[in-house]
Amino acid sequence: MSISLENIKKMAGLPFFFSLSGPAMTESEKRMLTETNPSGMIYFKRNVESLDSLKKLINSTNCIESIKFHAIDEEGGRVRRLPDGPYSLPPMSELAQMSIEEAAGRIDILGSTLRNTGINMNMAPNVDLRSGENISIVGNRSFGESPQKVIEYASVYIEKMMKNGIFPVLKHFPGHGTTTVDSHKSLPVINKPFTDLYNEDMLPYRKLADRAGFVMVAHLLHGEISPLPATLSKEWTGILRNRCGFRGISMTDDMEMHALDKYPFEEKMGLFYESGMDMLLVCSGKSEVIMSFFEASVRYIERNKRAQEKTMELEAKIAVKIKSLK
Repeated sequence: MSISLENIKKMAGLPFFFSLSGPAMTESEKRMLTETNPSGMIYFKRNVESLDSLKKLINSTNCIESIKFHAIDEEGGRVRRLPDGPYSLPPMSELAQMSIEEAAGRIDILGSTLRNTGINMNMAPNVDLRSGENISIVGNRSFGESPQKVIEYASVYIEKMMKNGIFPVLKHFPGHGTTTVDSHKSLPVINKPFTDLYNEDMLPYRKLADRAGFVMVAHLLHGEISPLPATLSKEWTGILRNRCGFRGISMTDDMEMHALDKYPFEEKMGLFYESGMDMLLVCSGKSEVIMSFFEASVRYIERNKRAQEKTMELEAKIAVKIKSLK
């Protein structure tokens, strides 16, 4: 039985998180989102003038029926999108120097603020192990060098986000802590042997991923496992699912990062679907980029029955997650 173009478009938009260009949704962006049917929106500093303005922006997207997730990167420290306030967290390295009770209280305040603003997903906690302040690209964004310390404080982060109706997202699988290259600029390579990576850097995912329900996969290359970055690799998806036991929703880091510059839109979308990843982020807020990704997704879905089935499976997963918030 053939599927209508309207339904193909709905399927093609389902895996996406998109962003907007500024603090208010324009009429052209509204038309674009209505056409592309993304499941998620992610907000950056360019979208936030104040907490009230962000709440108004989120409310303005209610007319886009497909949108289920309103996400933000509010880790703490240097990765924050909201204006300074009593809810602002320090870097995770500083949180990990507090008592568990104090850290939990601080995270709880942030969770409550996000909920009251209309956010229901935070791209945190960061569970990368820190390999030393001066060599790891992660630096003070990590809770520490010990997997046990990272698990302890990430557990509290997850608990307080979920208590406030916020989906936490563990990142950056399979582990950014040993890398010295910023994936915004080029493709980082993990040189740590896989066995060590599995026993150390991936331990937080094995212990916490299903509690969080969402994992962000990074543009990281490990030649021992795959010639492709983890975000586009079926081998890494298999490890996340089968070796780490993750049953939730996986998502890519921003697909516009320079780490993936060698892959054109069409190839990125094909590799994304073939990898078995669930969702992908497109973060610049540029309409022409969003449409290029979306149109490549439409073309792939049109000719690939397995991709159609995959989107229907994702739709069911999303419905379960949203129901769990209510």
